[in-house]
Amino acid sequence: MKILMTGITGFIGHHLGERLVRDGHEVFAIVRPTSKIDELSENLRRNVRFYVYDGENTVLDILEDLCVEGNRPDVVYHLAADVMAAHQFDDIKFLIQSNITFGTELLDAMTANNVFNFVNTGTFAQHFEDAEYSPVNLYAATKECFESIIKFYEEAHGLRCIALHLFDTYGPDDKRGKILGLLKKISESGENLKMSPGGQLIDIVYIDDVVSAFVAAGEYLAANRYDYCETYGVSSLNPIPLREVVKIFEEVAGKKLSIEWGGRPYRKREVMVPWKNFKTLPGWAPKINLREGIGKFLEAKS
Repeated sequence: MKILMTGITGFIGHHLGERLVRDGHEVFAIVRPTSKIDELSENLRRNVRFYVYDGENTVLDILEDLCVEGNRPDVVYHLAADVMAAHQFDDIKFLIQSNITFGTELLDAMTANNVFNFVNTGTFAQHFEDAEYSPVNLYAATKECFESIIKFYEEAHGLRCIALHLFDTYGPDDKRGKILGLLKKISESGENLKMSPGGQLIDIVYIDDVVSAFVAAGEYLAANRYDYCETYGVSSLNPIPLREVVKIFEEVAGKKLSIEWGGRPYRKREVMVPWKNFKTLPGWAPKINLREGIGKFLEAKS
């Protein structure tokens, strides 16, 4: 297939790109001028064709060029986003540009060029306290706003979308400062880490399982399985308390970590019990449990 991606320089996008190239697909990627393409693997730099989205080269220009060249995408994977747990006033413009405006331009350019298969990336943070919609933060609110815009393009222009709402993710080469990265850091340095009381449930999915969900979604769309066009949670199916996550990490690493439980309070709108009322993408299930995944994570080179 011919596949167009956004967000290929992110953690999940990088791994998805590697899988798509390995599977023999032709991969094209839209990147920002500031995107760190040089930090991608040699495999991706050699096998992916990059298009820079800037003030002069619009998303519409990029889609038109692809189609004129005979490279009309069979599926578009949209992973690009500006992610933040809490925002400052100066972040608002960039959040809206990244998470709403850019995606809307992409949808408009797609439908104008008869490209209709779209895999969108959402977040469990759109579902505070298991609500159908209750955003944990402004980032989650912008993701929900964009999904409302997707609805318009579905109904007015024939767009076909599968939306994957991700829980926490982890794996090799993860530089995002997530919980397992912090635990690995203090296991190596011996420093103390202040944490919340640790009672919140963590639903964390290994990157290979996340990538498999994206691949399956794209394959369904390419096969015209439009009866699958709805929203799905990409979950471990086994959320456990943060304290238990740390315990498993210590057992796999063979080290006792220096953690001050209760050293910081729970965040405002801390997710204590993650979204439960979700559907799982047909044919997909996580295969790598947390203990196995932590082992892979620790074995990977930093």
